[in-house]
Amino acid sequence: MASTLDRLSYAARQTARVAWYAGHYAAGRRLLKPMPKPDFPIGPTPSRAELTADMRALFEREWQDIAAGLFPAPRARGPEPAEFLRRSLLYFRDLPQVDARRHGQSDELPPGEQGDGLPDYYRQNFHFQSDGWLSEQSATIYDTQVEVLFTGAADVMRRRAMKPIAEWMAGRNQRDLRGLDVGCGTGRLLAFLHDAWPGLKLTGLDLSPPYLAEARRLIGRTARVKLIEGAAERLAFDDASLDFVVSSFLLHELPADIRGKALREMARVVKPDGLIVIVDSIQKGDHPGWDGLLDLFPHYFHEPYYTDYVGGNLDAWSRAAGLTPLFNERAFLSKVATFAK
Repeated sequence: MASTLDRLSYAARQTARVAWYAGHYAAGRRLLKPMPKPDFPIGPTPSRAELTADMRALFEREWQDIAAGLFPAPRARGPEPAEFLRRSLLYFRDLPQVDARRHGQSDELPPGEQGDGLPDYYRQNFHFQSDGWLSEQSATIYDTQVEVLFTGAADVMRRRAMKPIAEWMAGRNQRDLRGLDVGCGTGRLLAFLHDAWPGLKLTGLDLSPPYLAEARRLIGRTARVKLIEGAAERLAFDDASLDFVVSSFLLHELPADIRGKALREMARVVKPDGLIVIVDSIQKGDHPGWDGLLDLFPHYFHEPYYTDYVGGNLDAWSRAAGLTPLFNERAFLSKVATFAK
């Protein structure tokens, strides 16, 4: 049973994270040149106070799940303090290159199928970040970039996948279950799942060797978590071989045809009584008063497939892939959706 001290400890850690990354956000805005105003219609947008209140409500929701015993409070996950500060410095050093791309400097990664086997849709400077997903430095500062973007709420949005997994796992022996994180990146969600349920057999799949290396550093050496290089649209698993599949912030980075293939692959590899959990951006109409943020995001960040994603319907795409929608929850700027085969 969670105590008052546990609640205070949780609140203090999350408040410190938000303050740290909000400070980075404010400092970064002063270093970036103003972007030209968009020349297309923009929907309604929330105030900063509305965003802050909604983010606080999300942390409160997570705490209620922790207090109910669904999963333990997240432990600190990241590098040692000196390395943490080094990554912060690297983030600010990279901002001038990011800003140059925002204002039209073109140093896009080469398109087309490469000798390394990576598909053309993947070889881009997503978010205008240096080297796209393809270098050690990109992997080193990616988590800082994302947390700054969401002012410290990226991890808690990812962790919303844990509630439906916990509820689905009730009465099951975790040591008998196999889970897959598709597009695991630097391994944040995998690490939280492993911390909460160390008996699970987990696999993280991603196309980026540097990001997989960063995930291994984060998670540590354990036989219970395997990391493999691979594409979401070609999962190297047998039919109905996995108990659950998760994916966070991947689908909006995929072109429509690849997104459909990825969903069909998830449906193929999960067992008939299994679970699929998707965490990704909210879509148009999920919170109509915030639709303008979805209009603006690809204008300020390099997100080539985002407009198509937010204009669509995840439930409809999943039904077309052979899945049945079960549950949908908005979590700040993301939503969590669960599906059965």
